[in-house]
Amino acid sequence: MAQTIVNLTLPIVTEKINYILRSYPQRPYQDLFNAPELRQKLTTYVLSRLPVIYVTMENEQACGLSPSVECYSHGQHEHIDQLIHQGIKALMAHRRSLRKRQNSPMATAATAPSDWFG
Repeated sequence: MAQTIVNLTLPIVTEKINYILRSYPQRPYQDLFNAPELRQKLTTYVLSRLPVIYVTMENEQACGLSPSVECYSHGQHEHIDQLIHQGIKALMAHRRSLRKRQNSPMATAATAPSDWFG
């Protein structure tokens, strides 16, 4: 039988992100994180700060695998929750700084056509 390597951390983090985002206000958080690109960035933020748990199993078993919350201790689950909240704050702050930079007078002047050349 063929063996498959299964990442147990990704489904847990994805499930927790969905749960935690439901507790945030619709605007701007839920609306913003409904975008797949930003949701992916949040998932990446959390996963890059966690030890990832993998298992090997038969191909047939892997298809029916549901997220197992027993892979991590209670303290580790709290740490994942904290990382999700930190990631949300960090991504929101990054978006605000990008908007400020785009709306700054220097950015507007840099994109304005020059009349120096005729």
